[in-house]
Amino acid sequence: MRIYDLIEKKKKRLALNKEEIAFFIDGIMSGKIKDYETTALLTAICLCGMTMEETFELTMQMAHSGDVMNYNTVKGIVVDKHSTGGVSDTTTLIVVPILASIGLKVAKMSGGSLGFTGGTADKLKVFSGYNLNLSEEEFLNTINRVGASIIAPNKNLAPADKILYELRHLTANVESIPLIASSIMSKKLASNADIIVLDVKFGSGAFMKTLKDATLLAKTMVEIGKRANKKVSAILTSMDEPLGSSIGNQLEVKNAIEVLNGKRNNLGLVSKRLVEEILFLSGYDVKQIKKAIDDAILSGNALLKLQEMVRAHGGDDLLISRMELMKKPKYKQEILSNQEGFVSSIQTAELGKIVALLGGAKQEKNGTVDNTVGIELFVHLGSKVSKGEKIATIYYNKKEEIEEIVKQFEKTIIIEKQKRNKQKLIRLVIR
Repeated sequence: MRIYDLIEKKKKRLALNKEEIAFFIDGIMSGKIKDYETTALLTAICLCGMTMEETFELTMQMAHSGDVMNYNTVKGIVVDKHSTGGVSDTTTLIVVPILASIGLKVAKMSGGSLGFTGGTADKLKVFSGYNLNLSEEEFLNTINRVGASIIAPNKNLAPADKILYELRHLTANVESIPLIASSIMSKKLASNADIIVLDVKFGSGAFMKTLKDATLLAKTMVEIGKRANKKVSAILTSMDEPLGSSIGNQLEVKNAIEVLNGKRNNLGLVSKRLVEEILFLSGYDVKQIKKAIDDAILSGNALLKLQEMVRAHGGDDLLISRMELMKKPKYKQEILSNQEGFVSSIQTAELGKIVALLGGAKQEKNGTVDNTVGIELFVHLGSKVSKGEKIATIYYNKKEEIEEIVKQFEKTIIIEKQKRNKQKLIRLVIR
């Protein structure tokens, strides 16, 4: 069997069988299949798609390319959540501590930036010293002791996905439903939680631009979960504007802390809905779910749980209570509106790309991420804006690039005379 033959077969839109998919995953794990060959097959999959059977088999091969977690030593229901990726989507840092403070056990593996979206793994590095690479024993002990642990996919947990994830990001092979579904669900199945809830994004700032495509992705992932005998559901949420008020790892961490301190906004709304769904699947009394969530936030227990988890990972948890101690960028540039009217659309993905250009996301295989850069927005869809009003602040460290960055930003906020109807943020649930 040759990788050449698999590439040719997929280019002809033919389905790969179980043995061929196993050969592919074994090949990338052993190094016999090179990066350029892997990229060729990924491109063919992006262009030609995969059947449900192929997607499920790819997911299972990736999930079993390393260890599969065993939670026999964990006391309680083990839960997990995942977002398909969006701009300023920091729900994990809200959902995880709320669930842990209520009493569930949260086992979470999170990746870094992908395309124009930020990654939870990068955001956690804001807490200097945070160890994303715990051993299995340390991971389980942290879940038992704290109630939650967030780690990066490592060489023992879905390692095939780590290889494919980075190559997809670097070679523009991100927007493929089979590849997104298998990537997400392989990590979820390797993590092996009892309950999995997925936040599937759609809109200008998501990989899935339409509700139709997002629904197909959600159904694909839920079907994979069912075939793997897991309790899984998906919530479809709009990403036509950044979910939080800021874009950039450090700024987004601040947004999450604000929600845990009681601030009410879209970020908090989606986060709470994800918690509700996990509690529902866990068997909690529907009448008590909202109260449990409100109590976790108002009591301060959820915020304390975030501090406890960061501290358990070796991170600087003092930054949670004293955000002013976070590192500051060298420069900032305020952006003023040049007209009066209403914000009719936001080119959300472009905002994510601008932050990446500022250094806020990895641009090459061994690149670094600048957590201090980003964009703070002061408007949302439907906002009334006056001429000369401040609509954003750009934070940056490379002075020579700001003129071009500002030009790009000015194209992302569309202001019109007439106010448009705003779409619902949370659209539907698939179980």
